[in-house]
Amino acid sequence: MITYMEKFKEQIEEIFKQLDKLVEAENLERRENGAPILQNAEVRLLGQASLLVNSRVSAVLSLALTGDLDALLKMESFTKESLKKILHQHGLVYDEDSHLVWIPDGAVFEELLVFENVIVKIIDPESALVSKAVKAPQKNKQLVRQAIASGEFPRLAARIICHGGDLEFFGRD
Repeated sequence: MITYMEKFKEQIEEIFKQLDKLVEAENLERRENGAPILQNAEVRLLGQASLLVNSRVSAVLSLALTGDLDALLKMESFTKESLKKILHQHGLVYDEDSHLVWIPDGAVFEELLVFENVIVKIIDPESALVSKAVKAPQKNKQLVRQAIASGEFPRLAARIICHGGDLEFFGRD
């Protein structure tokens, strides 16, 4: 049985596969017209989406689906606009405020998908959880509690404290 988290991951793969094909087609047309080609795009998934597509995380935490995509984008305007259209077709929205998402020191981005013209990376899950715990503790209380209790993120509590989070908040009802 496929879980909603596996479906979300498949959806993300399909979105970026479509984007890669669009960029490839645009570059072919640009080559034929003697115009400069589009540079390769890089997407860095943040927040809930980064957790949902991470099989290790989705196996141990109860995650809510999200309708928006928090991501840092390194891409040309054609590629960004194409991505926004594809996301819309899949019932998702690019969060234009993604650049405001706080990324804790020590965060690592791992490759998730590598296509010819598009590379998708995800923030490591512990850093995503630290960001949620420090910047939006009320909204993420149950998730952070579950993550700490799971034992899968051994440095999570220490990193929350190190970055000014209130660890005691997650122990209160």
